[in-house]
Amino acid sequence: MTQNDLSPPRADAADVVRAAHHQIGNSLQSVASLLRLESRTAPPDAATVLSEAGRRVRAIMHLHQRLQEGGGDLVRLDDLLGDICRDVAELDAVDRNAEIRVDIEPLYAAPGAASALAMITAEWVGNALEHGLAKRAGVIEVKLELADGGARLTVADTGVGSSGGDWLPGFGTSLVSRLAQQLGGRISRSIDQGGSRFELTFPGAGSAPA
Repeated sequence: MTQNDLSPPRADAADVVRAAHHQIGNSLQSVASLLRLESRTAPPDAATVLSEAGRRVRAIMHLHQRLQEGGGDLVRLDDLLGDICRDVAELDAVDRNAEIRVDIEPLYAAPGAASALAMITAEWVGNALEHGLAKRAGVIEVKLELADGGARLTVADTGVGSSGGDWLPGFGTSLVSRLAQQLGGRISRSIDQGGSRFELTFPGAGSAPA
């Protein structure tokens, strides 16, 4: 069989893959929209859970979009994490007086690492809005930079913090810990009356390939 004979089946397969990815993206969008609608009419406790679930689904949706745009090999992190920060702010059901400042270097990572970073960023920014800035105005700063042979993600806020430096465990905390382990990263955190600061240092991210 010649190369020309193989061309039509390959083209058909590529069309099927593109259609499948399009359907996946639409399905993720539908799930995220449904969770958002449900959170608006649910009791407060349930609304918080639904909102957090919607935030996580949208993080996966943005990752899927970036993978398709980049061909699936590497993900540009400033685009992805910028989308995540905007989404978290837009999906927040409470009209808070909060400013999110984003300073993310144009670094790249493999899809698995990018997925973990997207979820961690969504959790930390969402936590800052829902807890640190729940009852006061303030600023959330999100920064990603090269550091220690890898990269460092920092999310800090000027919220209420905690005079005792307490840290309340929950699903989000466990999720971030597992994702950091997958990255081979190290988490540090500080919580005081001046607000909260979370840092993740990890390998596997770098500048654009030549």
